[in-house]
Amino acid sequence: MATDRGVFGGFVVRCICRDLANGLRFSAAASAIPFYALLVLASCAARVPHRPEGPGASDASAEAAFQSAARHCEGLKTLTSEIRLSGRAGDERLRGTLHAGFGTPSAVRFEAVAPFGPPVFILAGRNNRATLLFPRDKRVLPDVALPDVLERLTALALSGDDARLVLTGCLAESPHPSNGRSWNGGWSAVSLESNITAYLHPQNGSTVVAAADYGPWLIDYADYLNGFPRTVRIRSKEAGRVDATARLDQLEINVALDERAFSVDVPPDAERITLNDLRAIAPLRGQ
Repeated sequence: MATDRGVFGGFVVRCICRDLANGLRFSAAASAIPFYALLVLASCAARVPHRPEGPGASDASAEAAFQSAARHCEGLKTLTSEIRLSGRAGDERLRGTLHAGFGTPSAVRFEAVAPFGPPVFILAGRNNRATLLFPRDKRVLPDVALPDVLERLTALALSGDDARLVLTGCLAESPHPSNGRSWNGGWSAVSLESNITAYLHPQNGSTVVAAADYGPWLIDYADYLNGFPRTVRIRSKEAGRVDATARLDQLEINVALDERAFSVDVPPDAERITLNDLRAIAPLRGQ
């Protein structure tokens, strides 16, 4: 059976999962296992990163500082990266490695393969609609809202653009920073939208976006290289719900991506599943 493996020129997810290695298949008893190719049991909660407290003092220079720190975001259209995930979603421990591609507008592709054989799953789509395919079992969840699928898989209800903007530290399309303020210790902040605040702090001699409030999420950034963070921690404001860290390797910006990368070649005999089925077999929300 032909698959989409290699649409990114070898762009696949390699997720090591003990249960997959033991040969568990997509069945009533083990149907959640494919998702653990992305989210393998491991990892411990890390300490909460520091961020400034209180309202701060008005500081218009913070707005120019953000523009300088975010200049790498200008013209960003596509990116590809290997992403290593760890952390927790509720009572579940998360760990996995995936290769991902993002385009605009709201175009994504994730591939997950077992150590051997065809991919465990392929998730791809545009404009916040996506198809999730399990090639090994010929099961497919077609044309559903991307945030709904990601929420069931990881508890992160993100759109394609949200994921791209959060992972790169860009945070907003064509941002217009306002309400600059500063604190002791080199911290400053700006408002980008009504529900997005970027916090700036020096790292290795440069002022970077070190943290952000992004809707219901608290984001922390570290390990900058060539303007982009290589470590991104995402925590829910609701304590204990989600605490995930993404480590980005092999990051490539504005590379040419085949349009086929954002679609899935579904076998004609694939069995359809529903979002309700996915809810029942993806217990990462404590179900």
